[in-house]
Amino acid sequence: MTKTLSSEPSSESPGDPEGSPGSGRGPRPPRGRARPMMAAGLVLGAGLLLGACGLENIAGPTKQATETYDVTGRIGLLRVEGGAGDIVVTESARTGVRVTETLHWKSEKPKTKHPMDGDTLKLGFTCDNGGWTCGVDYKVEVPRGLNVKLEAGSGDITLRALSGRVDAKTGSGAVDARGLGATYAEADSGSGDVELRFTSVPEYVRIGTGSGDGIVHVPQNTYHVSLTTGSGDHTMQVANDPASPRRIMVQTGSGEAKVLKG
Repeated sequence: MTKTLSSEPSSESPGDPEGSPGSGRGPRPPRGRARPMMAAGLVLGAGLLLGACGLENIAGPTKQATETYDVTGRIGLLRVEGGAGDIVVTESARTGVRVTETLHWKSEKPKTKHPMDGDTLKLGFTCDNGGWTCGVDYKVEVPRGLNVKLEAGSGDITLRALSGRVDAKTGSGAVDARGLGATYAEADSGSGDVELRFTSVPEYVRIGTGSGDGIVHVPQNTYHVSLTTGSGDHTMQVANDPASPRRIMVQTGSGEAKVLKG
């Protein structure tokens, strides 16, 4: 099922289609090094309705359906709120946002929604039986340079080839980001590994995990690196200079903290 939605202010907000993934925040970068925020942003969030297994907690055989739609025009913010499921965000040369929702359910099909609120596109779903018998996976394709902010309650967050600012957090699940061209990135997991791979030199990176490994891959350069673990090994493969304006912080509760070259 494919739909095209308009995000122009004069357009009527689309209705529901039929049947329709830490630790505390670290210090911010120095004021002199702050990067200008881009006008557009992406926010994804998921509620804490299911446990660590996400959609696997749906007991017994499940049904599945997939719906895809495009949103064109100006989008200042995209917000996704769901109970359980994975979130995947990729960047491409497209000008709008494409959303693919994969619905899973046992008895009652999730009711999905995607209304416009000003310049914010809100995605989410509800389950008639309180969220224990259905879920939705989201795959979102975004234009180049779009800032991304994700909050997941139960599920993995996967990011590919993003060049805008990245802020990702999941309560239970992994954060896996590769091909990053972002200069600023933060990622947290309450229970799960966090791994960020950069293709260009970042200016500010902070990751944290309560239970899991925290790993950053960056091009060779000089960085101001801080590695903190409750119980786990430290590995550093880049030059560490406290005077460097490029900041990397990795904090884990029980897991390894690594900053690796390449």
